[in-house]
Amino acid sequence: MASLGWLELGNADEALAELERIEPELQSEPTAQAARLECLMAGKQWDEAAPLAELLCDQCPEEVHFYLHFAYAARRRTGGSLKQAYKILAPVRRIFPDEWLISYNLACYLCQMDRLDEADEMLTEARKMSGEKVEQLAAEDEDLASLRARAD
Repeated sequence: MASLGWLELGNADEALAELERIEPELQSEPTAQAARLECLMAGKQWDEAAPLAELLCDQCPEEVHFYLHFAYAARRRTGGSLKQAYKILAPVRRIFPDEWLISYNLACYLCQMDRLDEADEMLTEARKMSGEKVEQLAAEDEDLASLRARAD
């Protein structure tokens, strides 16, 4: 898909324009919608990305990344919040118990909501699943700063 090439070049606007050139009947296909979501997120167009991610969660419930994108966009859209992102992602943990990125993101949300004990538990869970990857991310993630400060 040519739009993804534009994304790799860092041009979300051209990527979206490329998607507009797709035949109208194909634009509603999950593959095209997923590409659109990637473009919207790259362009930080959270108000458009959140409902599209939610739609893709409904259409493709077996795809964990759509839930992660939905929570991420819901946090950042106009009127969005950490609580909304947490509410979206927390139940998904039961559906995808082996997906470390869910636990990691929940740890970030909990930390930002000043629920540090719960955040620490989620981060420990993520570490058990992915070890060094989580350590590297957590060492620099601003969302986890207060958790790191508490450990010092």
